[in-house]
Amino acid sequence: MPKDFAEDIHGFLNGEHREQALRETVRYVQSIIETIRDPLIVLDDKLRVISANQSFYDMFLLQPEETEGNLIFEVNGGQWDIPRLRELLEKILPRNTSFNDFEIDHNFPCIGQRIMLLNARRIYSEGNKTQSILIGIEDITERKHMEQEVAASEVRYRRLFETAQDGILILDANSGQIEDVNPFLIAMLGYSQEEFLGKKLWEIGPVKDIQASQEAFKELQDSEYIRYEDLPLETSGGKQIQVEFVSNVYPVNGRKVIQCNVRDVTERKKIEKLKDDFIGMVSHELGNPLTVITGCLNTVLDEEANLTEQEKTHLLRNAALETDVLSHILGNLLELARARAERLFLHVEPIDTYIVARNVVERIMQQYSSYKIMADFPEDIPLVDADPLRVERILYNLVDNACKYSPKGSEVRIFAKLNANDIIIGVRDQGVGIPISEHKMIFSAFERLETNASGRVKGTGIGLMVCQRLVEVHGGQIWLESAPGKGSTFYFSLPLKHSAH
Repeated sequence: MPKDFAEDIHGFLNGEHREQALRETVRYVQSIIETIRDPLIVLDDKLRVISANQSFYDMFLLQPEETEGNLIFEVNGGQWDIPRLRELLEKILPRNTSFNDFEIDHNFPCIGQRIMLLNARRIYSEGNKTQSILIGIEDITERKHMEQEVAASEVRYRRLFETAQDGILILDANSGQIEDVNPFLIAMLGYSQEEFLGKKLWEIGPVKDIQASQEAFKELQDSEYIRYEDLPLETSGGKQIQVEFVSNVYPVNGRKVIQCNVRDVTERKKIEKLKDDFIGMVSHELGNPLTVITGCLNTVLDEEANLTEQEKTHLLRNAALETDVLSHILGNLLELARARAERLFLHVEPIDTYIVARNVVERIMQQYSSYKIMADFPEDIPLVDADPLRVERILYNLVDNACKYSPKGSEVRIFAKLNANDIIIGVRDQGVGIPISEHKMIFSAFERLETNASGRVKGTGIGLMVCQRLVEVHGGQIWLESAPGKGSTFYFSLPLKHSAH
């Protein structure tokens, strides 16, 4: 075979091979483009649409025949005629540039408001000496909405974290190091944020039992939840407090954190103890008169034939006296319950407070016969609009307290004076007196002075609180003047004319 002919055949075959390889490459590239989920579109140097992939047509609900050959800015009624996009595209070919992550928030007629991310590149064909622009489009609407939701959620969480009325600590679940602390816990314990951050629980001042804390942390890592009802902590000022401590583990951004909620329950525990003590005290105080009543009545019934009339009368009088004591305790409890339920209603009428005071003296003298109890009122004290039974209860409680905290044989005096719009009634004793620091406290529930000169004082600790509620519902005030060793005087005011509420 001649050499020239052989070279021609070889060249022909190579040319045919190159063309076939080119066709295969084109088909390969087109297949890749068609399987890409994001829309792609190609523009010529006049910014007319040369072609687009199926994802483009599917997303924007278009057909090739109504798209290809048209200016991109005229497609589908000009929905792509966006000034900033036009500016960017017109700069790409002359300057051989590109743009990345151009975000548009646009209302597309067929698909509504969407947020798109566009990337564009200049493509130059050396063989054809032509230029075109490839634009990739990503719909990031849902992602943006999720980012906004996450951002809003983070803002809400931060606000809750910053304003929570419980202390909150955030720890790394692996190391136990404190990563965040909210203002409430800082205020509760008195340590600065710097003294918390980067430390482990057992390295900060409030926690004293290091070994127990380390063991608790290990338990928390294993079970991912731990709770203490009354964990003792110490503030920076050395004050001992009890807290409810709840910790749990949860994932955040692919790692685990520990959230510790710390609630100061010192006052709650104190109140619970006071209530428990009060229940025990009331049970005891109710039990004493009931025991006497039951004993007296059973003795009269069982030993009637062997008792003289004088002995029977004495036993029945004792039973009646203890019944009055029992009735007074139950009455105070009932008044307190009404006040707490806001159902403390008065039966107001014009009353003579001297007569009410004298009735209290006659009634209470049966229980405190060794005391000198008297009512000392001016003759010109006018009538006052009040509930007579409630005023009697106020005075009975005050005189009862005065006797309990005064030595036997001492004087307890009820007196009154007139002001412009009300009368002031006082009960003065010669008892142990009360320090000024305790003046407000003794009007609180379950509070009472523990002893007098003769030992432990009987009582439920609610008498003064009942007095305060009854005086206030009348529109008056209650206060005291007292000092240790100088006796006490309790005052309360009653408006001359009661205003209906």
